[in-house]
Amino acid sequence: MANEVVVPLAPYAQPNPHVNPMLAEITEVPIEKFRRSFYQGAEVLGGYFADTGDRLGGLNWSFEEARVSFGLPLGSMDNILGMRPYFRALHLDGPTDVDVPSTVYDTGVTFLNQRTWTPRVSTTLVVSPAVRSDFTTDNQAFRIFGLGLVNYQCRETLKLSAGAVFLDREDVGVLPAFGFVWTPTPQWQFDGMIPRPRIARRLWKDGGEAEGWAFIGASFGGNTFAVTRDDNRTDLLTLRDYRVMGGYEVIRSGNRGAYVEAGYSFGRSLEYDNDNLDFDLDDAVFVQASWQF
Repeated sequence: MANEVVVPLAPYAQPNPHVNPMLAEITEVPIEKFRRSFYQGAEVLGGYFADTGDRLGGLNWSFEEARVSFGLPLGSMDNILGMRPYFRALHLDGPTDVDVPSTVYDTGVTFLNQRTWTPRVSTTLVVSPAVRSDFTTDNQAFRIFGLGLVNYQCRETLKLSAGAVFLDREDVGVLPAFGFVWTPTPQWQFDGMIPRPRIARRLWKDGGEAEGWAFIGASFGGNTFAVTRDDNRTDLLTLRDYRVMGGYEVIRSGNRGAYVEAGYSFGRSLEYDNDNLDFDLDDAVFVQASWQF
């Protein structure tokens, strides 16, 4: 879900004996989402997209991904560097009318720095150098994803953010990234960040140990990969789609948890760069899940 480093208050603080007991019963105990060590945990993900038609012979795809996370305070907990090596394999089943590789890969390291400058102003910087290819060519396989945000905490329940995201894709280079995160109550969160908005409702909470959320959202999917065509020419394959989804997430202390989501993928397309070929695909339904441990 959100790749955000959160540094909450200590969840195991003893209650203040001078606080009104009636108020103490309703005080929120935050989930400590980070581990107090360099190693921050691992995550495995997977999913399947099923084509709803047969345009170009149909195109289903599935993926699996593994990530390992590390965190390093740069002087204080208000300035954290996160590092996450990852490996993702995307398996393409079809289409029959256009040649595509059976598997493409995306592997690299994501670096995240979230720094608090004042009680209201913080910045988020993400840089992810990666190789995206079918591992038969290195021609234009090296790509860099980047995200930069300036965050302003208007009040305790509302944060505004603005910046840009660099996708380093052949179809889309840079997109604006802006929006808000509004938490009117501990049970609701409205994430209006473009290009991945989300509305979440907390269903249950177990003190500072775990909580469960239901959510709906949308996102922009796809990527560009360096590949070798059937005639041995190297080319750039770009997959693109738009997604709406709903799901359920469990967040546990120590950067642990899991989620499962299902949704609808539309506006799907397949593009080859050298021949300037752009093919529309039918919509798809999908399910994907993650486990953090």
